[in-house]
Amino acid sequence: MIKKLDRYLLRHFFIALGVVVIAIGFTIIIINMVEGLSDFIDNEVPLTGILTYYTYFGGWVLKSFFPVFVLLATLFSVSTLARRNEILAMNSSAISLYRIAAPFLVVSLLLAAGHFCYNEFIFPPANKKRLEIKEFTIKKHSKRRFTQLANIYRQISPGYFYTIGSFNVEREEGKDLKVYKTRQNRLSEFLTASSVEYRKQRWRALNGAIRTFSDSSNESSFHEFAEMELPDIKDTPEDLSKKLGDPGDMGLEELKSYIDLMKRTGGPHVRESIDYRLKFSYPLASFIVVLISVPLAARSRRGGIAVSFATGAGIALVYFVFFRILQSAGYNEKVPDWVAIWGINGVFFLIGLVTMLTTRK
Repeated sequence: MIKKLDRYLLRHFFIALGVVVIAIGFTIIIINMVEGLSDFIDNEVPLTGILTYYTYFGGWVLKSFFPVFVLLATLFSVSTLARRNEILAMNSSAISLYRIAAPFLVVSLLLAAGHFCYNEFIFPPANKKRLEIKEFTIKKHSKRRFTQLANIYRQISPGYFYTIGSFNVEREEGKDLKVYKTRQNRLSEFLTASSVEYRKQRWRALNGAIRTFSDSSNESSFHEFAEMELPDIKDTPEDLSKKLGDPGDMGLEELKSYIDLMKRTGGPHVRESIDYRLKFSYPLASFIVVLISVPLAARSRRGGIAVSFATGAGIALVYFVFFRILQSAGYNEKVPDWVAIWGINGVFFLIGLVTMLTTRK
């Protein structure tokens, strides 16, 4: 059961969290709105379009900055209690700092789980709508940019790949198909077709020819065809289409499918693989920053909101700078992927643990 002390502490925390989310969230939205003002005016974007876009943009702010909001809310609420000598009164009543920190740590774990679920199940479809509004309503880009593709290259397996000169994603039809199969770095089979189409979850090449070559690279057979199925090509038209946004903003299943596609076709996937596992480590930042901020705020009896904000901003700045440094190093394979994913959380967790243990109880 939640005791009266827990309810009291958490009431202060959630009030502070609401104020922080609204104040800082609206500040970020207004700054972005000012930066995009010229696009709104030049492209005559209606007010409803702007409001809809920033409703979805608010979801992006929540996804990106939630650990910072939790950090600041903890600092504000606990430091306020410390300045009022309420933390001292609790200590005098034999209530240790561990007991005071317990509800904050438990709630931060629940918030981290909620942040993870939000990032994977609510944010991705909403973010796609935001990006569609940005591309097609605000910037007035044509949808053909994402449905009319050119110069597609995909690998089926090592030494086995195909190219399509142009492809219409909506009609699921393309032109100028070439399929290459090699053996021991020599061309063993070459298929060309004037057009290709995707029907009933199967690819078909139309009006083409297939050539096979002997080990001496001389043509050993030539066969023309009106229609031929291509069962080895597993990609779908959606796989070929250009995706809006960053793969890191996809949900887990979508990003996993994207990584599998890159592996299958020989495309780069190191960044996406790191982003996939960062989805599990980043939400835990909410718990780690609480572990650090509770003992810091509990022994701070001077200053006001400005001091708490400066402390929180400093911690957040250090965390995110090193988070991005390790992430970039992981992308470029300068550090092991586990360091890029868990390194900064591990360091801050140790700092928080030492801070909690060494603070006067």
